[in-house]
Formats: sequence, C-alpha cells, structure tokens
Amino acid sequence: MDRTAIKVTLRKLGGAFAVAAIVLCVAFPTSAQQPVRGTITGTVTADQGKVIGLRVAAHNLDNRLWYVVFTYKGHYTVPQALPGKYEIKVNELAFASPTVPVQLGPGETKTADIAITARPDATPQITTGTMGPPKGRGAAANKVEYFNSLDEVYPPGPGRAEVKANCTGCHGDNLSGYHWNKAQWTEGVRVMTEEGIALFPNVQALGRTPMNDKDKDLIATYLATNFGPGTPDRMVRVDPLTVDEEVASKSIYVSYDIPPEAKNVTTQGVKANSPMFDGVFEMLPGLNQGTLQAATISPVDGSIWFSSRGSNSILGLYPKEMDPAKRWKNYPIKGDPFVACSGMASDREGRIYWSELKGGMLGELDPVTGHQIRHIIPQKGVGVGLIVDKDDNVDFTLIWGAMFGRLDAKTRKIHTYPTPTPDNGIYGLSVDASGNMWSAGWQKGTINKWDSETGGVVEYPIPESWGQMRRIGVDSKGIVWSSAHHTGILVRLDPVSGKITDFKIPLNGVNPYESWPDKNDNIWTADQTHSSMIMLNPKTGKFTFYPMPQPRQSVPKVEVDANNTLWFGTRGQDLTVAVHFYPNGYSADQPPIP
Repeated sequence: MDRTAIKVTLRKLGGAFAVAAIVLCVAFPTSAQQPVRGTITGTVTADQGKVIGLRVAAHNLDNRLWYVVFTYKGHYTVPQALPGKYEIKVNELAFASPTVPVQLGPGETKTADIAITARPDATPQITTGTMGPPKGRGAAANKVEYFNSLDEVYPPGPGRAEVKANCTGCHGDNLSGYHWNKAQWTEGVRVMTEEGIALFPNVQALGRTPMNDKDKDLIATYLATNFGPGTPDRMVRVDPLTVDEEVASKSIYVSYDIPPEAKNVTTQGVKANSPMFDGVFEMLPGLNQGTLQAATISPVDGSIWFSSRGSNSILGLYPKEMDPAKRWKNYPIKGDPFVACSGMASDREGRIYWSELKGGMLGELDPVTGHQIRHIIPQKGVGVGLIVDKDDNVDFTLIWGAMFGRLDAKTRKIHTYPTPTPDNGIYGLSVDASGNMWSAGWQKGTINKWDSETGGVVEYPIPESWGQMRRIGVDSKGIVWSSAHHTGILVRLDPVSGKITDFKIPLNGVNPYESWPDKNDNIWTADQTHSSMIMLNPKTGKFTFYPMPQPRQSVPKVEVDANNTLWFGTRGQDLTVAVHFYPNGYSADQPPIP
C-alpha cells in the first residue's frame, strides 16, 4: 500500500481500525526498508584553543541526511548511522575544518579523526535587536558601549517612557546605531506612524496608535539627544556561553536535506510601499537563502509539514521513508508568486494550514488531493501564529493588524477580534483546554487572551519585557508561557490568579524566541545569539543549554512529537534542512528514523 492509499484509508476508517491502519502501514517498516546501521567515531584536535563540546556534522550523501553530534573530551561518536558515503567536518565559527570522507558499510564502525585550525578573527557580529540598521553595529568606526540591560541602554529623560512603549518592542537596542540628527529622527517617526515599514504590505507599525505632533516630537527629541551624530553605539552586553559538553554530547540532531525541486522563487513579490507606474509595481528579488519557517505534525500519519518561504511552497516530510527521492512532497502555493508563508497547523483530517506574511490570506491544503484553498482574511495584516483547537477551528493571529482570528470548523467562515491596545503585534498562538486563545504582544509587551466565553480580548502587561513578547505556549496544567525576547526572560502566567512569574535566563544577552512546552511540561526556547536550544525545568528553575546543529541558526518555532522529540526548520543559513532533535540521544522510546 503506498502513502496515498494509507491516507485515503484513514479518511474512511474510524476508531481502532484507523489506529490499526497506522500501526500496520507506518509504524513497523519491513526489514528491507531498514538496513543495518553502523557507527562513526573519531578524535578532534585543534592547533589552538580547547576542544570542548564542538559540533561534528556527518553528511550522508546517499541518504541526504545529516547527523550532528558533539565532542566529549576531544572524542565524538555518531551512533546508529545509516550506511553510505559520508563527509565529516567540524562546524564551528571559531575553527576551520577539513572535510573527511568516510564510506560506512552495514554494521561497520569507521574512524574519522579531524584536525582543525583556529580562526581568531571569526568572532561573529552580534545584533540583539530585531529591526534596525542592517550594517555597522559595533563597527570599528563607531565607539561601542556595552550595558547589562535595556534599562541601562536607554538613559532617563523626557520621552524615554514613550520610546519604551512604542519603539523598543521591534528595535531593542538597535536605535542607538542610527546616529541620526533631529530632522532625521523626526522623519523616521513619521514613517513609522504614517507610512509603514518596507518589509511587508498593509503594514503601518504604529498607524493605529493615537499620537499627536507633540508626542512624535518628544520621541524624536529623546532619540536625537541620546543617539544622535557622534554618539557611541549602546548595546546590551552578550556573555559567551560555555558549552556543557556532558549535556551536549548526549544529544543528536538528525537533519533532512530539502528536495532539489524546492528551489527559491525568483521574486518576493511587490516591493512594499512602492507606487504603481503605468500599471506595473516594482518587484523584489527572491530570497538568497532557503527558509523552513515553521512545522506541524500530521495526526493522520505522523508526516512533518513545513512552510518553505524561499520556494513559496508547503513541504511534507515523511521521515520514515528510506528513499530520499520519495521522502518529500512539494506543493507550490497557487495564485501568488510569493506569500511569505509562515505559521503551520494541521487538523484531525490531515489538512494542512499556513499563514502568510505578504499574501494576506489563510492557506489550506488537502495532501490527498493536492487541492488548495486560500481563505480571504477581512482585515489585511501580517499572519504569523496558527493553531488548530480541539474542535478543529483554525485559529490565527495578525502581528500587524493586532487581531486574533478564527476559521470556524463548521461554517468555514472567518471571524476576527481586535486587541484593546492598538498596534500590539499579536505574535505566536496557543489554545488552552477551554478553547481560549493566547498570544503575545510583540510591540507593546503584553500577554493576550481571547476569551471563548465572552469573545473579548484581555491583556496582561509584562513590565520587564521592554516591548517584545514572542511565541507563546500553554502547558498541560493550563499555565501560559511566553518569552521576553529583549530581556532574556521566560514569563509564566497563571490564568486563574493572574500571577506573573519571571524566569531569568542566567546568561546576559540571551534572546529567547519561543516558549513551547514538551510532554513533560519543560519549556523550550531558542537563542540565535548563543546558537542554543534552551530548556527550562519549571519545577527546579534550572535552564539547560543545547548547542544548535548550525552556528547562529534561527529557530522561530518548534513542534513536539508524540515521543517527546523536537522538530524545527532552518532560517538564516545557507544549508536549509528539516531538523529532528533528540536532546538525550536515541532510546527505545525515541529510536532513530528513518
């Protein structure tokens, strides 16, 4: 029975018979599909510096898979590796590494020692804010002053409260890097409040926030006074992370090369805010890098689905498929050359949904038929958060537009619910057991609840956030979690008591992106600044750092599989892969696949 037949059967079967179909057809591949695995091991030596928890990447060229492991006392092991032709290297910014070829046969153990060379000039440029000057932060031409927090970056004075309330949610500490005079800051404030930013259409960053000329002048005066020409860059200090190699060396990342047909499209669509000349808009060129933005796991067959922004398509990964040519399904999004697909979700029938940053619609795909529907959202905005609730309603958020939304499972009509605070940047989404939607206020620093009983939106201000709250999650006990990106805090909200508890990550300059609970109610986040996945155990308050599979990898969203392993995509890297993360390595409950 092929994959399509499995899906069709599941649509027709119910209850125990559907479960049996999954077990028989998916869970137990035949021995012919599972070759005998082997082991690759070796020693890593460096001409300078210490070899502590360095990432070793083993690329299986035949199976189009990557295994990423970490050294322990100078040694590494890739366990249960599929046979095939490999290229092995150390992937660290601070070291240059040769690529060592290995041919691994079934059941074999092969040794590949790697001698690396230090690159003392390879310290990456770090920018802790989200928006801001694309170049020159911390450049030699500018004097740089480092501070422990945004409270110190922004000096006291008239206009500081207004900047914190309206500007730092997006910009973080980046405002110090412009070095503009008063006229330039006045124009910048005008653009943000009247015209919009150039990233996306239908966007006015502060277009709905009541602000008169006096308010705007107060902000521009504060910024010109403190961050004008000749002033130093003022940046949050970023402490280095010392890798715990005992933790890192137990973890394994298995990454899947995306299919060759998922090539980047040639355009990112219409350039935002550009006028139409003689019936033609100016178009932006396509992305330079591939992006797997978000993932969802199908409850029907366990396939993993990604929003592939660069190729403007939805990619379905069948991770147990041994043949890399059959492992992926690529569904180009129809009707628009570039929608900037973002959030992902799946319903009980296996339908896949995506949100759009530029397209302004809510996408729906039936993988069985390939049929697509792009639902019109009445309020134009930038769709990010997406989740399917217990009743199969498709819930979404508009980050610019500041709304919760819902595609009703029965009527297939869309409803939208604005937030009390305008331009609040509703970002990320989760749903609790009562059907309440929860999201974070990117721009204004809140946690937001859409109440399923009243249909209204309630806001919980987070004073320590300096504006940017990011992805949100709800654990098994109904506790709401969110990340204060600019201040390195995971925030716990008890919806019953309204009590807010901060869990400060014990490393300066951390920028937590996510806050997603696993099956044990540990909270996971990602920090691109330190190239780390971070786990919080709320019971003990302990944070555990796991190096990412690629240096400086951006992980905007994680998904938790049924066996408590994690899936996520790749953003901001030349190598675009789908990632399966085993924090504690393989086990009987968490075996290697494929």
